[in-house]
Amino acid sequence: MPPAALAGGSSERLAPGVAIAIGVLVASTFTVILNEMLMAVALPRVMDALGITASTAQWLTTGYMLTMAVVIPATGVLNERFRMRTVYTLGMALFLAGTVIAAVSPGFVVLLVGRIVQAVGTAILLPLGFTAVATLVPPSRNGRMMALLTVATSAAPALGPTVAGAILSLGSWRWLFIAIVPIAALCLVVGDRMLRVPGTPRQAKLDLLSLLLSAVGFASLVYGLASVGEGAGGHAPVSPWTAMAIGVVGIALFVLRQVQLQKIDRAQLDLRPFGIRTFSVSALVAVFFMTPATGMMTLMPVVLQTSYGLSPLQTGLFMLPGGLTITLVSIIVGRFYDRMGPRPLMVTGAIIDAAGLLFLSTLAPGTPIGLLLATYMFIIVGQALLWTPVFAASLGSLDKHLLPHGSAIINTIQQLTGAAGIAITFSIMAAASAGYVTAGEGLGPAIAHGAQRAYLVGSGFVVVALVMALLIPRKVAATGLPMAAH
Repeated sequence: MPPAALAGGSSERLAPGVAIAIGVLVASTFTVILNEMLMAVALPRVMDALGITASTAQWLTTGYMLTMAVVIPATGVLNERFRMRTVYTLGMALFLAGTVIAAVSPGFVVLLVGRIVQAVGTAILLPLGFTAVATLVPPSRNGRMMALLTVATSAAPALGPTVAGAILSLGSWRWLFIAIVPIAALCLVVGDRMLRVPGTPRQAKLDLLSLLLSAVGFASLVYGLASVGEGAGGHAPVSPWTAMAIGVVGIALFVLRQVQLQKIDRAQLDLRPFGIRTFSVSALVAVFFMTPATGMMTLMPVVLQTSYGLSPLQTGLFMLPGGLTITLVSIIVGRFYDRMGPRPLMVTGAIIDAAGLLFLSTLAPGTPIGLLLATYMFIIVGQALLWTPVFAASLGSLDKHLLPHGSAIINTIQQLTGAAGIAITFSIMAAASAGYVTAGEGLGPAIAHGAQRAYLVGSGFVVVALVMALLIPRKVAATGLPMAAH
């Protein structure tokens, strides 16, 4: 059934079933990503309550990232083999089960199990929304609907510190999970009853060797990057550099295996999307803007609390306007995307983002908090101009068979750049601040000075994204699919 028919025969209006499906997927995506960001703020409270060290507690976030990196590459086959409702119900049920386990966990081990189960559910759910929008939405609404998912994936991290700070000011860390349970349960019930999206599953088979190579490669790379970012160095069971080397070899073997399986149409993660210029260039833009974006979002709360003396709740309130700005700008961007295509928005966003990070790198300790907030908001606007076009252009260039795999690729890139962004940003900050401490500066000002170096490097990354954005064609087209082509 063609997308226009699914949309009720009109390029301007969505059929109720499609609108409900996308609404449920947007709400679910926002919920699982918000949950992912809550734990980082709560780690000190969890350490005190469970009597564990920082090196042990960090596995609650690192383990989550490792699981996501392992599962997401396999979701392409999963989404081809089963109907959307089946995949959604499985993912949300696992997420809900993991949330309940974490909420009632008596100790660290059970809490870690709950987080891993949550991560499996999240990894299944994330690619689903982007595949649904690219498949079901007509050309005139593609950008606007993709913008809603952009809000979920980019606003949730910005709102996470605020939500976590508010909950922790009222109760224990368990309430971070208890508060999510009814929302996840509601999404599960509504999605299971209302997701009636037509589709024709394929008898795609899971290749066990691909799964093994994927698990070793992506998990090792994410572990190595996360360990470097946390400064785990000599305290890690495995050297971060050894882990990254194993990861690179594993991923290389995984890629060779997929190229081999593509010849008989059995690839676990079909890499043919990279043969399409718009997809491959959009993926490069994603790498070079998401890496510093994640690093800045993670480092900023640290700087605010150590260098500016803000409390966790005050830090959350500082970052709250960023989440609201992403929401508003993304909705506007979605409408403009449908009119002008991806390139003008990407180029404008990259210029703003790079300029904002460059200016942020000049702000010395003691800068008025208002100027810091204004600069942060300026950067957020640039990032909001990039999120929707990256997802819409990359997936909008693919045909139906490649959509689940393209969505899995983009979401895998998001996980890898997240780990890399944290690693690069914190490593630069730590190295630079150590020099200031040696020179006699206090820890708080030294961290702020170190952050300046990290933001400067981040600006350089976004300049590369700007160059890549200039290579994006003005029109995005794929046979038989709805997309913005203006």
